Amino acid sequence: MFVERESYKHKCAKEVVKEWLDTKGEIPTNYKKWSSRFILGSHRNNRDGVWLEYPVGYYEESGDSVHTLFDEAWYGDIEWSSVPTYQQCMEKKFNVVGILDIAVQHKGQIYQGIEICHKNPVSDEKVEKLRKLGISNLVEIDADWVLSQIGIPEKIKIKRILI
Repeated sequence: MFVERESYKHKCAKEVVKEWLDTKGEIPTNYKKWSSRFILGSHRNNRDGVWLEYPVGYYEESGDSVHTLFDEAWYGDIEWSSVPTYQQCMEKKFNVVGILDIAVQHKGQIYQGIEICHKNPVSDEKVEKLRKLGISNLVEIDADWVLSQIGIPEKIKIKRILI
């Protein structure tokens, strides 16, 4: 069972990173590799912005929320018009394996996951569950670093590449 224990620092840092990506569209990272994987937010489709608190999971008989976005999916007799909360997922018997702090979508799929770290880094268990469900680009960003910025940074400092 999911128990929310989110600090204000974590919540605020998440909202700030979302605002940066919604405003700028894409931001390079501190990694030098020439790859869109190391540019946050770079693969967005026709939607405005990125999503906060995106549940990653599946229905036994009909797919997952990584390869088919909630607002494009029909899961059995359920049609979502937006990203549901954890509680809404539980009510509809959607099996949540993890919740991404920030999800970036591209062509009907989750392209990139961003986790914000305040006190506790993302567990290996969560990373493995997300990997098994199809997340192939997941990074962790430090909340203190985010909140020490005075504007949208030239580069986002990634604390760890998780996947």
